[in-house]
Amino acid sequence: MSRRLLALYCALLLLLPACKQGGEAGQSGNGGYQVYFAVPFGGEGDPGEAGGTAVASEIRRLPEGADIPGGLMECLLSGPVSDDLASPFPEGVYLLSQPTVEEGVCRVNLSEKYGGLSGVELTLADYCIVLTLCQVPGVEAVSIDVEGSPIPYRDRQLLRSSDVVLSGGEDQPLYLTVKLFFPRRSGGLAAEERNVLLTEQDTPVTAVLNALLSGPETQGLFFLFPEEAHILSAWVENGNCYVDFDAPFLDREPESAAQAQQLLYAIVNTLCQLPDVGAVQILVEGEAPERYGEIPTSSPLEANKDLVVD
Repeated sequence: MSRRLLALYCALLLLLPACKQGGEAGQSGNGGYQVYFAVPFGGEGDPGEAGGTAVASEIRRLPEGADIPGGLMECLLSGPVSDDLASPFPEGVYLLSQPTVEEGVCRVNLSEKYGGLSGVELTLADYCIVLTLCQVPGVEAVSIDVEGSPIPYRDRQLLRSSDVVLSGGEDQPLYLTVKLFFPRRSGGLAAEERNVLLTEQDTPVTAVLNALLSGPETQGLFFLFPEEAHILSAWVENGNCYVDFDAPFLDREPESAAQAQQLLYAIVNTLCQLPDVGAVQILVEGEAPERYGEIPTSSPLEANKDLVVD
């Protein structure tokens, strides 16, 4: 993975601090609002350059008495004024209804074309909306639907400030701060926060997997990954993360069904944090096994939050 693409991917994991609980952090002092758009490669603030970001804002003013969430969405969908910015949305995206705000959540319903986005493009478009709408007083999170339904391969439907943080510029190390899930000796899973170094040889998926396989640092946690097993490959496609193990992963699975479940969902829950991963498909030598322990694995698995113990 090139350093340039790596920087862009990581920049998309960073939800900028303009979106704070209760809103208004991004509102300008002269009555305007910051409306966020994509920064194209080669433009000012290019995400591949030191200190660059994937999004930047321009100030827009709404007519007096205008509905603020609806007005800001119209500004977003009409595109930027500045030549240094670009719309993150494909042509043909429009509002199906005016955004509503209820119990701190701003709900946005967009047309079918938005549903064609995936991966980093979807993340970029999502967070341009989130950063813009989180300025509205009372908005703590944003829910984005397509034709009235959520996009199923998102790992989360309520979008807000993220604890996944990027540090590093073009010539500096890049780190992701992520939660790794490990089995607890008393049952279930527990999260361990870790700074994961990304190199040009890594994708975020392989970097996070390697960190998970290195084992926990917290007392009371363990990881029963078979010593003889190795990861052959891992990739993300259409919202699913595919992890291909060699044969010992299946041949040496834990004897206890409970421990097999813990091992499996330690992997699944950890990977489902990545913004373009909604589910994980386990493969062994390129084929999906019928079961792992007592868990059916012939189709992708979503995160099991019921196993997580705070």
